[in-house]
Amino acid sequence: MRRGTFASILTAMALCLGMGFSPPAKAADALRLATVDIQQVITESKAGKQAKSKVEAERDLKQKELTAREAEVTQLQRDFEKQASLLSEAARKEKQEAIDKRVRDLRRIYDDSNRDLQKKEGELIRDLLKDISNIVRDYGKQKGYTLILEKGQATILYAADQIDVTKEIIAKLDAKTK
Repeated sequence: MRRGTFASILTAMALCLGMGFSPPAKAADALRLATVDIQQVITESKAGKQAKSKVEAERDLKQKELTAREAEVTQLQRDFEKQASLLSEAARKEKQEAIDKRVRDLRRIYDDSNRDLQKKEGELIRDLLKDISNIVRDYGKQKGYTLILEKGQATILYAADQIDVTKEIIAKLDAKTK
């Protein structure tokens, strides 16, 4: 756009505003906006806290299992170091290979556990986000909102606190959660 054209548009807009031109009152009244902080809903709602505690309980259980297996491997390594000088070369090599195999198995189990936990957490979050989305949609329809934006994701340069409906969404999600 040429500089002169842009200046003309700005001048025309300023003249319209100066002459008292404003959008029809009906259109301004019809537009209702709100924001919701989805991350806050997840962290503060009963359902979000339940999902988090579920994942943490499973993580703790898997960690106990991994710690026990790690202790076994550590003990095997210590026993091997004590006996190494008494063993033949072939026996030493065989025992070291067995320990190395246990270490590889432990790493594989650790990686599998992490993948399983991430998958479980992702499923829980997806289900929670689906519930939140349905609640936000229903809330928006019920309260007559034109648009509800996610506070942390949309590029919002300014949003008055009065349009933030996060607390109401948490309350509705909590009411739905056992």
